[in-house]
Amino acid sequence: MSIARILHLEALIFLYGLAGTVAYQMLTGRINVSGLLAQKKKVKRGRPNTSPERVQLLLATLAAASNYLGQVARAPAGTLPDISYQWLYLMGGSSGIYALGKAWNTLKHKKSR
Repeated sequence: MSIARILHLEALIFLYGLAGTVAYQMLTGRINVSGLLAQKKKVKRGRPNTSPERVQLLLATLAAASNYLGQVARAPAGTLPDISYQWLYLMGGSSGIYALGKAWNTLKHKKSR
């Protein structure tokens, strides 16, 4: 085996091990993900509302990441694919929507005081 192949396998083992460790800790509760998609403001029953801005940002991120990983898997060895402008627009627009929603909720909360 060549040195490049050994380093490639080591990198894969490290990344899969890291992903497995994070997933295990999320499942066992050592990494707290409760409230990840919730708004800060709670309704009267004590349960937080789901934030549509956070949900759409998460979905856009997952879509862009899975698309790019698929392109990486099909790319020739030793190269990385270019990121298309459509995915950059998607991520920029999604982040902008999240930031505007956050700013709107902050201003609305300050006015209600």
